[in-house]
Amino acid sequence: MLKKTSRWLARFVLAVGLLLIGTSVYLIYKEQGTLSRLGRPGENPRVTNIYSRWLEVSAPSPLSWERTLAWLAALDYRAVTGLPHEPGEYSTHNSEIVVFCRPFRYPDKDYPAQLLRLEFRHQQVSGLEALSGHAVLSSWRLEPKVLAAWSMSGKAAHLQVNISDLPAYVPRAVLAVEDKRFFQHGAFDLTGIARATWVDLRSGHLRQGASTISQQLARSIFLDVQRSWRRKVLEAALASYLELRYTKPQLLQMYLNQVYWGQEGADSLLGIESASESLFGKPARQLTVAESAILAGALQSPNRYSPRAAPAVAQERRKLVLGLMRAQNVISETQYRAALKEIVRLTPAKKSNEAAYFLTALHDQLSERYEFPVILSQGWRIFTTLDPLLQHEAVKVVGRGASSSDGPQAALVAIDPQTGAIRAWVGGTNFQTNPFDHAVNAHRQPGSSFKPFVALAALESRKMTTATILEDKPLSLKGNSGTWTPQNYDRKYRGKVSVWDSLVLSLNVPIVRMAVQTGLDAIAQSAQRAGIMSPLRSDLSLALGSSEVSPLELTGAYATLAGGGQRRNPYDLEAVIGPDGRILEAHAALAQPVFAPDVTYLVTQMLEAVLDTGTARAARMMGFTAPAAGKTGTSENFQDAWFMGYTTNLICGVWVGYDLPRSLGHSAAGVALPLWTAFMKRAVVLDPPRAFEVPAGLIWETIDTDTGLLARSGCPHRRKAAFLAGTEPTAECPLHPGGLKGLFQRWRSKT
Repeated sequence: MLKKTSRWLARFVLAVGLLLIGTSVYLIYKEQGTLSRLGRPGENPRVTNIYSRWLEVSAPSPLSWERTLAWLAALDYRAVTGLPHEPGEYSTHNSEIVVFCRPFRYPDKDYPAQLLRLEFRHQQVSGLEALSGHAVLSSWRLEPKVLAAWSMSGKAAHLQVNISDLPAYVPRAVLAVEDKRFFQHGAFDLTGIARATWVDLRSGHLRQGASTISQQLARSIFLDVQRSWRRKVLEAALASYLELRYTKPQLLQMYLNQVYWGQEGADSLLGIESASESLFGKPARQLTVAESAILAGALQSPNRYSPRAAPAVAQERRKLVLGLMRAQNVISETQYRAALKEIVRLTPAKKSNEAAYFLTALHDQLSERYEFPVILSQGWRIFTTLDPLLQHEAVKVVGRGASSSDGPQAALVAIDPQTGAIRAWVGGTNFQTNPFDHAVNAHRQPGSSFKPFVALAALESRKMTTATILEDKPLSLKGNSGTWTPQNYDRKYRGKVSVWDSLVLSLNVPIVRMAVQTGLDAIAQSAQRAGIMSPLRSDLSLALGSSEVSPLELTGAYATLAGGGQRRNPYDLEAVIGPDGRILEAHAALAQPVFAPDVTYLVTQMLEAVLDTGTARAARMMGFTAPAAGKTGTSENFQDAWFMGYTTNLICGVWVGYDLPRSLGHSAAGVALPLWTAFMKRAVVLDPPRAFEVPAGLIWETIDTDTGLLARSGCPHRRKAAFLAGTEPTAECPLHPGGLKGLFQRWRSKT
């Protein structure tokens, strides 16, 4: 029995020994492999390219002559006379464009260089031919534009720091936030792991972090960068190896020299020296206690806690870190109080990329799923939805609207309603002076731009039609907080108005009456089904846009209206391709029918009238002539101005307002609408829209607009109105005569 036990024990020890040897070989291989990915001295680093959308070319297709030429110019194609001879050249002749397309590796397939002839008729592609072999093609692609190139080159490659040169409080500030027991535990912190495991098990997926400094280092050299339980286990093994091989100060120095601190223009701020030079214009050895706390506080989310992007948030983070440093005896009470009072001055930021707000949001999104240092080092290819032509126009328009550095901010988001693809994203007037992204992070009251969802719910309930008459006279409503008396914008009352005029003229009192009859639950559900995700108020002020939303959120909800009731959630990533060419993720098109197309058409029809005769008619005076629908929105005291407007192929949302509550002094028609109009005038030239399609099943009747009933020959105010089947009026107008008498009376009223 003893011999048998000894034999099993020997086998077990041998197996463990072989496992340890194999693991050690693997870890050494991984460590050496890191050098090849991060770049050896003298080697060119691998670059991760961020691409715009690519351009699909098919025949026949609505691709316009203007967009094709603008795309070629944006991608630096050279115009030549005669036939192009090499990739990157093109020529035009009458109604033809001949282009020598460059080769390109797309996520789904490789396209070789190709000499193409595009024939245009009525400004749209009518024919497509490959001149080599004279083969007629059904489709081809023009390559995307590189929006940015991310790598570990530039500043990050050269600015390294020796931990012995730093004041003790600099690395200790980082440890106070990231790993306060770094010098007490080994590769991993069992207490932290127990806490994080409990949270993860309760949620069913990885939500809570418990990574030590050593684990974060290990993560940066681990090939499988997607967050998973498997990676956590292997990460712990690699961290143990690093702990055995290096001293604690060496590990901390490596961490401080490679951790990601955000972007400055095209440069990735890797390491504390790069971050210190970028933000404060000084080497890390000269950092003050307050500056060290700001850098340490930003580590968990460099863009969200950036002192440039969010100074108020960074200030709170500084206070938090200083408190931790004091509690851990890193600094004294005197140092703590002095650091709280210190005025920290930032250096001016570099000139920003046109897509800076978009790229910052993209970084945050990718960082939730991947380890960002690995993305920077391995040469990935990331394909986005951004349209470089529309983005350029959006930046130009929003920047032109900036009157001064302390003037109002603006945000613009444009989405393809047929796919949900985000085509333009500008989060502010100037990324350098205010990198806070108002497009996604600013939640403001939308005012009257919320009213279409009230009308949508009312029409869908079949309690009302666009012709239903509502009272427009003083109204007082009692609630928990007292009596509320809504008023119209012009403080005037019109007696009786239709649902149509209530929305077109943006009349508050009849809209509130509409909400009373429809019900708040139905209105909230209507907005949420369209795409509003923010909390909505449960009182009647909801009908007038009192619940705060972001520009991206509201634009996405309007995209559901523009898409005929099909909800397609806004997205910005088409595909993420790893260094080995493997597709790590790709967008899967998903459309969810949330409203019947006839109901959304009735709302669109009213919003068309907003541009033609209502509160946004100034857009027509400014030269915008394309078929479009939209709605103005102004919050209380003119603090926020909105315009949401769409064509068949693009929805554009604009918000204007101050970061701190302050009146703009003008309504949306005078502030947000001009920006929308300037952008859309260019957009419809690039992509001419169609007229809105009328869905089948609607009933059309000529009505008397004073009563909402069928018009008789004597009715002086009439229009042709669409109705959901079964809701059309059957009675005739009782106010005016019919027959010849009615015709004569109407003729007399005109003369």
